[in-house]
Order: sequence, then C-alpha cells, then structure tokens
Amino acid sequence: MARMTRPRRTAPVTDCCPLETGDCILEISRSGGAIQFCTILQFCTMLQFFTILTRLLPGFLLIASVSLTAPVSAQFNPTLGTSFDLLEAGLPSGFIQEAFFPEGDEGPSSLQVSFDRGSFSFSGYAPDQLVGGLVVDVFVSTPFVDIVGLIIAEVQVTSVGSDSMDAVAVVTEVTGNVAPGLALLGIPDPTGAVAFNVVYTDLPGDQGATMDVSDAGSLPLSGALGFDVPLTWTTPAILNHSPLGGELIVSTLLTSSGGTQSSFSETFTLIGGIEPPPPVSGLLCSGAGQSVNLSWNNPQVYDSIEVRRNGSFLTQLAGDLQSYLDPSPEPGSNLYEVIGISSGLPSLTSSCSAVVSIPTNRITVQSRAQAPGTPLDVGVDAELELDTEGYAFCLQYDPLLLQFDAATLEATAAADADFFVFDLDAPQGIASVAVLLDYADLVEIPAGVDIPICRFLGHILATAPTGVSTPLILPVAAGSPPLAATIVQNNGAAYAPLRNDGSVTIIASGGQQFIRGDANGDLLVDIADPVKLLGYLFASGSLPNCLDACDGNDDEILDVADAVQILEALFNGSGPLPAPGPTACGPDPTAGSRALGCDTSSCP
Repeated sequence: MARMTRPRRTAPVTDCCPLETGDCILEISRSGGAIQFCTILQFCTMLQFFTILTRLLPGFLLIASVSLTAPVSAQFNPTLGTSFDLLEAGLPSGFIQEAFFPEGDEGPSSLQVSFDRGSFSFSGYAPDQLVGGLVVDVFVSTPFVDIVGLIIAEVQVTSVGSDSMDAVAVVTEVTGNVAPGLALLGIPDPTGAVAFNVVYTDLPGDQGATMDVSDAGSLPLSGALGFDVPLTWTTPAILNHSPLGGELIVSTLLTSSGGTQSSFSETFTLIGGIEPPPPVSGLLCSGAGQSVNLSWNNPQVYDSIEVRRNGSFLTQLAGDLQSYLDPSPEPGSNLYEVIGISSGLPSLTSSCSAVVSIPTNRITVQSRAQAPGTPLDVGVDAELELDTEGYAFCLQYDPLLLQFDAATLEATAAADADFFVFDLDAPQGIASVAVLLDYADLVEIPAGVDIPICRFLGHILATAPTGVSTPLILPVAAGSPPLAATIVQNNGAAYAPLRNDGSVTIIASGGQQFIRGDANGDLLVDIADPVKLLGYLFASGSLPNCLDACDGNDDEILDVADAVQILEALFNGSGPLPAPGPTACGPDPTAGSRALGCDTSSCP
C-alpha cells in the first residue's frame, strides 16, 4: 500500500521536539496558533511523544469529522422515495429510488426492494450490458476547501439466469473536485472500483420481484457519515407491471453498516388491467389416514391448476380437475392453496387447512462460506423420529453461482445403502437423491438427531462475485417430473419432512482471521498498536503484517483516522471497535472488492 505523502512546510516549528524547519509532516490550523505532528523517530523521549499525541488528538478528530465516515454513531434515519416511468397494467417500466442519509447517521450497507406483483424480465440482457446507474451527490465542507461533485456508477450485468440476474455497480466517473478532495482526506479515488453488488430475482408467476443491493466496500460508507449523502438509483424497464392492474406495493428495507434497519412501504395504483379468472369455490381439506384429500368446484375450465402447501409449490394439475390427494403431508398443520390459471393469469387464492398426525422428521442442509473457485462439500443432516428405511429429496441452488456435479453417501449413516441414485438438472439448478437402505427391509437408520444422510459435491464458480449469500433450498417438490421430499418409515409409509434451508456465502479468497486494532500482531489491543500504525504511516516504520487489523474504523482505508479510532476506544470510551472487535479473532465481515487484506495473522 502506498505511504501517505509528507507535505512540507516552511514556517518554524513550535511546541515540538527540537527539529529542523520542514520536519513536521502535518499542520492543522486552529484559532490561537497551529499544531504540528513530528515524525515519531524524532521525538526526544516517549514522554514527549505521548504528551504531543494527547495534544494532537483533537486535531486528528477534526480531520476524522470531515472525512466520508466518522467512527461512531447509533442513529439511522434515512428517507426514501420511489418513482416509476410508467404505471400502466401489463406494460414494462423503469423505476428510480432516491435515498437520503443525513450527516451523523450511520451509512447504508444494503438495500432490499420488493414488488408485491408483476415480474422482472431479463430478456435481452447479457454479461457486461448496462442495467441502470447510481449517483452519489457529494458536498463536504472542510476547513480547507469545499468538496463538490458527483460519484457516478454504472450497473453492469455479470450473469443472467431464468429467474435471477446478478450485476455490479462500478464507479465510472468522479466529477468536480471530489477525487482530489477525497485524496486530501486520505481516501483513494474510487474510479473503476465496484461500489455495490446487485441481485435481481423474479418470483413465480405474477407474485412480484426483488432487488437486493449490498455494499462492496469501495465507498467508505461504514460508520457515521461526516456529511449528507443523497443517493439516486436508476433501473431501466425490467419490471413488467401486473396485467391485473390494481395496487402495487413497493416495500424497501435499508440496513445500516451497524445493522440497524429502516423500512418503507409505498403504494401505487396501476392504470387499466384485465380481470383474472374466477377462483375455485367450495375448497375442502379432509384427513384421509396419513394423507389429505382436497376437493373443490371449478367455475370454468382453466388452462391449469396450481396447488401449494405451506407456501411452497406442491403440484400442477390439469385445468378441469376438481380434487387432489396429497399422499405425504407434513406433520402438524398443513395450509393448502389452490389457484386456477388461464392465459397466464392466476385467480385469487382459495385456501384450507388440515392437521395431520404423522412422525415428525426434519432435514437440514448445511451452510458454507467460501471463496470463488473453491470446492463445495455440502452435507444434509436429518432428525428422525422413527427408524428410517429410505428417503428422497431435491436441492435447489443458483446455477449462475454454484455447480454441483455429484452426491455421495460416504461418511453418512446410509453409506451401505443397497440403492442410491443421483440426478442433476444443471440448467435449472436442481440436484436430487433417492436412497433405499435395504431391499429386504432388514437395515434401517436408527432414530435420532443430527444424522448425516447425504453430501452434495461441487464448487463455487470462479466468476461468482464476493459478498453474496445464495440460498440452498430444500423444496417440497421440484424437478420434472416433480420429486417430493419424503422420509420412508413404518414398513414403507412415506412422510413429508420439515425442511431447513441453508446458504453459501461467497467471500474474498485468502480471508484471514484477525483482531481489530491489533496492529503489532501480539493478540492484544493497547497503546503499542496506534504507535505501530502511526510509525508505519508517518515515520517509515515497517509494514504491518495484517492491514485489516490496523483498519480501526473498518473503512478499508489505512490512514490517521484508524489510529484515532483505536485511541478513542482505549481511552475515551467511544465504544467497541468494528467486528470482529478487539478481543477475539474473526474474519472481516464487511470485506469487499477493495479489502486491505491480511497477509499473515497471529490468530489461529
């Protein structure tokens, strides 16, 4: 990392060690005189060093107060408004979100926008194409100069799937005097850096869509903001409004860098629209032993009928059927929804419920946090109420981020199974397994908890962006033809298990654990650590082994504000340092594309 340039001065040095003119490297103007910061190696005694460091602290805080982020704040009171290019039912529209983050409040780390109807269309998009833009309006008043201009980013597509699209917001232009102004505050020019990661997700049918935006770390927005931040996010016409018209609800969740959340709900009335098909009537759910029978009346013949159970897709039926038998409901209460579909339009939902007394089983897919290009070994564990003869289930994943090539029963409770089959629909991101322990029904998996039953093997794609968490879903049923999640017990009886989904968090490669503030790597945070950092910055001291540990305010920039933050935490009771904190080893939870890195660490 480049060292801070040492500005020269010609005025005589006062109130410092006896130095030659020009040996001070920082001067902060104040009423009644000036404060000078001398090179550490030229202090006459350590006592003089600490005396002068105490006098310098207010000056350092002055610089920190006009930087893009200040060390500590607990407030998060943003404002936000959404507007559309068009509000006509059935037509595509772009949308704009304008957010405002006040000075002194925490900066944003993520934004999630949900549309309760309509759908996203990714047709015509390919990697490297533009899908919107971002503008940050900068105005910072400092004792030296006003910093005025714009930080402009283009949202570039990185991958496109059938129901999701990934993109990154890359800074392409910095106008006015923002770039040299940021340099004055010790902040690098962000041009060319990824500012945010974006994931667009289209929900099934006319159920809406979501846009998830997460901070990539190149803009120093963590901590308390030192100035007002107006932010405008523009998205082109990828949202197709619902053809049914009615009211569109836009829900936005903003999360601060400290984890505080602020939510907004806006309602828009769509113009026009067509009538959906009428819903089914007289829907009844009745228990039939360990099954559930559904019956209803159709007001017309639909193109198809969709049945959902507990919020998840269960099956699709011919449009003239008026009954369905669910052979393997879940234990306890089951909520069923029946939806008629004509010309691609869903009817209103009809629902009923049934309580079923069957063995309670549960399957859980493990979560992982790994870097792009690394191999995946994802286990599935089971909680089994009864001895188990076999099982089957699917795993859904994003094929634009992950690839699974195989499944294995090695090192599981089913390692000696007589029958095992693995099936893969890679384009749709569906992997499935079916297992029978013993053809003669003599071998079973004993009842118990935390029982490993399968491992899925694959890897994270090398092109996957970091800072993204992608779900690993255990659906009720998936594939073509659908395979339902089933546990076989009681001499061949099939029971639907409860399901716990997992995730894969894609992190930067080579991420080391460290203690925040431990600049000298002795696993303690004390006065020796800011001394080490200031020596590196201003006195040609050696490069710290772990720059992330030196980053006291977690803005991914190494400057005097980090030493100030550590000193404040030690002596002024300003609160704990950012995660992983000053007492325990851990990874950098906010590391983005511009993470400082940690070549070696004293942490295990």
